[in-house]
Formats: sequence, structure tokens, C-alpha cells
Amino acid sequence: MQQQSGPALRDIHVPHVSMWWPLAPGWWALIALLVVACIVAALAWGRRAARRRRADAVVAELHAARERYATDGDAAAFAAAASQLLRRVARLRDPRSVTSSGDDWRRVLATQAPRVAVDRLVALDGTMYRPKAELDVAATARDVEAWVRAAMRRTSRVPA
Repeated sequence: MQQQSGPALRDIHVPHVSMWWPLAPGWWALIALLVVACIVAALAWGRRAARRRRADAVVAELHAARERYATDGDAAAFAAAASQLLRRVARLRDPRSVTSSGDDWRRVLATQAPRVAVDRLVALDGTMYRPKAELDVAATARDVEAWVRAAMRRTSRVPA
């Protein structure tokens, strides 16, 4: 047997290196893109939820006016409340709409919610001043609610 002149040495072993870490620059770019997409989606969802809450608040006022009509039968008061709600919502998108009347008011209503019939809504302005007003409250309330939801769903504003 041969004797070794020193201690027994082993080969050098490189530690195990993961092929996933450190990440390549493309992965970092993808992660950044995903984070930005999640932030944008969260902001859009938050804005949509806020818009829906505002529409629900307006519709709740409409339902309260309808309940008042069910108890007192005053169609003129219901027409006044519904007209006020319409004008408040219209003012959110077009500040010039507060002074609109007649055909101009019809145009404002049709522009802000193009797929909703506005004949009953335009008639509210005249109905609220008649003492013995005849009004189909259920149909008008449905039309007002449909218009409010459609108008508040649209996000673009009319330039001032």
C-alpha cells in the first residue's frame, strides 16, 4: 500500500443553483405588468362599484317617492320628485342641462341614455304643475329607474 503524504482531499462541489432564481429580466417585466394590471382592474372595479352605489341611492329616493304616492296618491308630488332626480343625474354629466326645457330637455335625456324611451320623462315637467295630474306612476317609475341606471352607467361627460 502506498501512503499518502497528506490528508485525503475531495473534489470541489458547486452548490445547487436553482434555474428559477434569480429571475430573468423578462420575468420581472411580466410581474410588473401583472401588478399594474391588477391595480388598474381594482381601480376600475372601485369606480364601477361607486357609480353603482350612487345609482342605487338615486333609485332608493325614487322608490321612496313611489311609496309616498302609494300612501297619499299625489301624482304631482311624485312627478316633482322624479323630475328633480332626473335633473340631478343629468347635471352630473352636463351642467348646462339645469336650464333645459321642452325639446332641449328631451335632447338632453335622449343623449345621456340613448336606449331609453324618454316620452314619459319629458311629460313629468308638465305633470308636476297640474293639481289633478293623471300619471301612470308604475310605468313612469320604471322609465325613470331605467334612465338613471343607463345615464349613470355611461362614463363620458358632455363638454361644458
